[in-house]
Amino acid sequence: MRCLKNIYRYVGILIAGVLLTSCSGMLYTSIDVLRPAKVSFPIDVNHLLIVNNTVPQPPAYGHKATLFNENQRTVVVETDSLAIFALASFSESVIEKEFFSLVDLVHESKNKGSDFFTVGSPDQGVLKSLADEYDAHAIIALNKILVHDDLGELYDQENNSFIAYLEAKYEYNWSIHFPLKNQMFSVITKDTVYWESESYGRQRALNGLPDRRDALIDGALISGRRVVNKFIPYWEKVDRYLFSLSDKTFKKGLDSVYVKEWDGAIKVWEGLLVTVRGQSKKAKIAHNLSVLYEIKGNIKQACDYSNQALEAFLNATIIDYRQLMFVAEQNEILKVRLDEINLLNKQLGEESEK
Repeated sequence: MRCLKNIYRYVGILIAGVLLTSCSGMLYTSIDVLRPAKVSFPIDVNHLLIVNNTVPQPPAYGHKATLFNENQRTVVVETDSLAIFALASFSESVIEKEFFSLVDLVHESKNKGSDFFTVGSPDQGVLKSLADEYDAHAIIALNKILVHDDLGELYDQENNSFIAYLEAKYEYNWSIHFPLKNQMFSVITKDTVYWESESYGRQRALNGLPDRRDALIDGALISGRRVVNKFIPYWEKVDRYLFSLSDKTFKKGLDSVYVKEWDGAIKVWEGLLVTVRGQSKKAKIAHNLSVLYEIKGNIKQACDYSNQALEAFLNATIIDYRQLMFVAEQNEILKVRLDEINLLNKQLGEESEK
């Protein structure tokens, strides 16, 4: 079974740091949800090799300045080291996840060409040589890193201040190789990093921005670290909402929720769901049960209750469309999560859902 740093026991498990706050007759909580990566590695891939296969971006390509009283112009910025910094950050982040037993990095580019605009993955000979040298089960090659960045200015009339900004849009072209199986597929990832400086003086606002080359290197470090979620399952903090009712029995279940006794709340609300008559109340109780079962990691049961909640709301004599929106949104979220379970199982080496 493959695992990540200090976490996954069961696929779909949620760590619910539940802080309930009132919101117009509803309760709000944030929970952590396990999301699958965009890339799935076979369970027998334990040794990963990360390879630089890039050609540096030309210094006079992709770098613009859009300043007051000037036409947009191209500026020259040396970006020949972006791939090295991005891969160093990416590699460090992969290692921190402890998803693979061993991770190696080849930071010097294996691409000896000079054509930046043509993307090509390492040839089979290079891949085989690298796999043999490092005893790697899989190779991730960065074949191109492109940054489009623009230095610009804005004027905030409300505050009578100048805003200088630098926006850098990164695009990465990756290829994933399994040399022993002679398999390969490609992935393109994009990210944007933004810097801003504000001042009552125009020049002071511009001077508040970092050096452009240093900023683009920092952006490569930032985007290189963030892209790891495309390759390895990751936790994402999301919001969920519970309905609040004045019913005394319902509040007994809510008391259990406040102290994270999910089973106690479920027992109370499931009993109440059988006896309650009003469709609107039935919908709210079923929705709450859906949220609690999601917190417990039982996504199938959460989906069942969410379907009941949606059906009850649609059968209600009077429909509060704002409340219906929360129920419908939860229903759609759970459909997606249900589809993700088998993919997560595959990525973590668990048995698939039956």
